[in-house]
Amino acid sequence: MEDRSRDATIILVRHGQTVWNAEHRFQGAKDSPLTELGREQTRRVAARLSHTHIDAVYSSDISRARETAESIIAGRNLSVEPREDLRERSYGVLEGQTLEEAAATAGAWFLGWEADRIQKSPPAGESQPEMCERVMDTLSEIAQAHPNQTVVVATHAGPVKSAVYDILCIPLSLWRLTFMSNGSLTTLRGTPELMRVVSFNDTCHLDSPAPTQKAAGD
Repeated sequence: MEDRSRDATIILVRHGQTVWNAEHRFQGAKDSPLTELGREQTRRVAARLSHTHIDAVYSSDISRARETAESIIAGRNLSVEPREDLRERSYGVLEGQTLEEAAATAGAWFLGWEADRIQKSPPAGESQPEMCERVMDTLSEIAQAHPNQTVVVATHAGPVKSAVYDILCIPLSLWRLTFMSNGSLTTLRGTPELMRVVSFNDTCHLDSPAPTQKAAGD
């Protein structure tokens, strides 16, 4: 029988909705504040996890993810460890723009990038494989550091999908065939050598009536 006693459980949380999410703007490494809906989503995530024992919490160092993580640890004797490598894919010069604005103002490179968003990186940005590599390296470190523990990682849609695609060996060319909701949970379990996807884009807590959040330990 396979020994799973060293498995880490990693709960990936996509941050709540931001102003730029609502306006359909590229965010990447730049930041945008949570909307009121985004804050409600973080409260619902925290309530959903209120009865889950959590050993450690990591976060992208960008404030939309950090605020989501801080909501989760409220009432717990935990701190958030920010990690730059958990950031969203950098979109370089596109950040802060809508697709329509970028198409109207970008240089000749834009049509080539639009034809291959996966492998090509916008100026001052990064490619999808580059993001995937840094995210998986970081998640492997986290799994290595927390055997048989439960860890929450507050991050972004790109890193969450990168992990799922990498573990399930899904080609990045199929990137647009999956959707990642703000405030969703995606759970991984395993070791750095063998990680499994337990759930993907779980939004039960967002679709149901607002729960009453209890302090951790209640």
